[in-house]
Amino acid sequence: MALLVICAALSAVLLVDAAVRADIGTALLLAPWPLLVLWSIYVIGVASRVRPQRDGVFVQNLLRTIFVPWARVQQIRMRWQIEIALDDGSQITCFGGPATRRPQRLGPGRTKEDANERADDAVAALRKAKAGATPVTPVPPVRRGWDIPSLAALLVIVAWAVAAVLITRG
Repeated sequence: MALLVICAALSAVLLVDAAVRADIGTALLLAPWPLLVLWSIYVIGVASRVRPQRDGVFVQNLLRTIFVPWARVQQIRMRWQIEIALDDGSQITCFGGPATRRPQRLGPGRTKEDANERADDAVAALRKAKAGATPVTPVPPVRRGWDIPSLAALLVIVAWAVAAVLITRG
């Protein structure tokens, strides 16, 4: 998230500079390119997430969204990232959750359990939400989809970039 904020501020400074040195039209012709970079940073670094809900778990991996009802979840574990095993034998790897890191050297006053506390807390929160869920019959299916707002933003940015190229070449 910090990278997105820093890049957004840098992009804003560059576009304001272009508007001051040239004009607003030039800044508008340049705008799609930093916006495309910001969109990429958002999709790769911010949009992916794992969110427990009352009736299931919502997972977003880049532009794909998956909603899994708790009744379909067989196991939640941490390998390199959070992995959710489903009742049909398939597995969902959650890009947006915490990830394990290399073992760290333990300094004075640190214990081995402190090394990856965030990942363990996320798995524990998911398991607690699953344990507290009320059973639903019939069990709803796993819903898979796309992140429509992000795709719509990409479409607008790409159309803007194509228009900017056509205007400057024409």
